[in-house]
Amino acid sequence: MVYQSQSAGLVAYKVQSGLGTQASAVSANLLRIAGGNGIRVSKAATESAEVRNDGLSTRGRHGSQKASSGYNGEMSLGSHDPIIEAIMRSTWDSTAFTKTQTDFTSLTTVTDGFVFASGSPIAMGFKVGNIIRAAGLPDASNNGKNCRITALSSTKITVAETLIANAVPDTTCSLTRPGKQLINTVPLVKRYFTIEEYESDIDQSTMLTDFVWGTGKLSMATDGLIRFDPGGIGTGQAQALTTGTSPYFTAPTGPVDVPFSVVDATIRLNGADLVELTSFDLSLDIQPNAPVTFGSGSQKYSPDVFTGPLKVNMNLTMLRKSLAIFSDFLAETPYSLNILAVDNMSEPKDFMSITVPNFTLGGVDPSALSKQGGGRTQTIAVPAALVGLDSSATGNGSMISFQTTAA
Repeated sequence: MVYQSQSAGLVAYKVQSGLGTQASAVSANLLRIAGGNGIRVSKAATESAEVRNDGLSTRGRHGSQKASSGYNGEMSLGSHDPIIEAIMRSTWDSTAFTKTQTDFTSLTTVTDGFVFASGSPIAMGFKVGNIIRAAGLPDASNNGKNCRITALSSTKITVAETLIANAVPDTTCSLTRPGKQLINTVPLVKRYFTIEEYESDIDQSTMLTDFVWGTGKLSMATDGLIRFDPGGIGTGQAQALTTGTSPYFTAPTGPVDVPFSVVDATIRLNGADLVELTSFDLSLDIQPNAPVTFGSGSQKYSPDVFTGPLKVNMNLTMLRKSLAIFSDFLAETPYSLNILAVDNMSEPKDFMSITVPNFTLGGVDPSALSKQGGGRTQTIAVPAALVGLDSSATGNGSMISFQTTAA
């Protein structure tokens, strides 16, 4: 008798062509997992209300069938791109975006950005939160580095990074937004997935069809790796695949990069790079729901999975250095946040960038005073109710946006 061990298994998934159509067995994605509940299938237990004289009960029946799944994972370059795309209900845009002297005539470098001789960077399509790279500039250290756009005017791109100033107009250079980006768009793109949990010791699989990725939580802690925990629900369609038919997916493609490290990430809050964070998390939720219905003898599942408005919330814990953030909470000051996670490599570094452009604070709570040694911390809560879309001329109309150099 062979028993299944805890570690010998894998999770694979692939987008379907539509509701009710199981994905084909080729070109699936391998999910990088670090635990989690995994696939859960449940049925309603319908109790008999019969009153019996013998003090016993008539056996009840199974009701509707439900399915859910959730995993813990570590984020690396491209590791969760299809899932994030599904939660955003949008599509990654890989369109090449480069502007040259043909667009701005010449470019002057200042310590905090780039000044155009002609043309407007706003009109050209640059957005606050974009990561850009320069090429062809006379000062080599200004080239091929990831620069975070923090502000835009009719003539200037302001970045968070410090550049070498050069007042000589350059006419043989370019600015590029590398990689691909994902923003909130309309109409919403709804995606259904087929998910397989394969247990290799017993050579059998549990499989869900018509599954919708609906939640994702990114988290960071000191001396850790960046975590991303996706989850969702299905209509209830589930299968137990036997030996010989498992695994269903053939050679799913897995991530190749090592996970992002927290120590390599930069978190920018309201115009300042933070050095005092002790923990951070950001959650996405499109509120998936599979309603229970009836009307057909074979209808034991929900007819569909319905989603609602995107909700984004955050929590930050950091060393307390002043009451400035508390004052901003009292004044309902709008904030923005950017996360730049990079690979451990020379410039230009591969990256994942996440921008939340428009929110206010829901609370700033200090830790208790104590006789123990150590710094006092404060926890900043940003509930979903206080996160909104950025409708400014320099924003991209999103509540949250992603940019990555993953293929």
